[in-house]
Amino acid sequence: MKKILLASAVSLLFGLTACSKVETPANPAAKAESVQSQSQAQYQEGVHYRIVSGIDAEGATVPFIVEYFWLGCPHCQHFEAPLQAYKAQQPELGFVRKHAILNESWANDGRIFYALQQTNNMDHFADLFDLYKQGMTQQRFDDFFTRNDIDKEAFLTIAGQDATVIAKMQQSLKEMTDNKIHSVPAIVVNGKYLVVPHDDLRSNEAYFALVDYLQTLAP
Repeated sequence: MKKILLASAVSLLFGLTACSKVETPANPAAKAESVQSQSQAQYQEGVHYRIVSGIDAEGATVPFIVEYFWLGCPHCQHFEAPLQAYKAQQPELGFVRKHAILNESWANDGRIFYALQQTNNMDHFADLFDLYKQGMTQQRFDDFFTRNDIDKEAFLTIAGQDATVIAKMQQSLKEMTDNKIHSVPAIVVNGKYLVVPHDDLRSNEAYFALVDYLQTLAP
């Protein structure tokens, strides 16, 4: 694949990137205690969330959330099921997914994600994500195209050269670097409020309670 001109910016970020886990308590009692504790706490800017700017909503209107993720991130993979369950409970909630481009490996995977968008094949996203969960191999990669009837050669050409793919990668990189977002998964509510990892958010319920709260703030 042809490489895009992100190398100089990406190289500055080696060592600063990470997956971050949205932790779940080990037992139901701990989970209930965590949720109750958080419900009594006051959310604080700079502690539980912070203000970000310059986020391209890609046409989404309030209320919406933006997820920055990496296909190969185990924590992003673990977060997918509760994230989809949360979305299902709020059908009016817009959703924008952006692939992190914070190092060369993530950039290569980002090409695949944005090419999937550009070729109108996002119906196969779950299948692609499962490949990364299983462990990507050449055979599994080839089989993905065969079973989903996608022209692999044309797809890879778009992944490597398409102007829209490159622009989306550059935009994601700019948003994350400008706002000092160095780990994934990361959720931004209404293009303004970034959830900050914190001990108060040690369960999915507590995490999404904060997302609910941030939706009530002025966009």
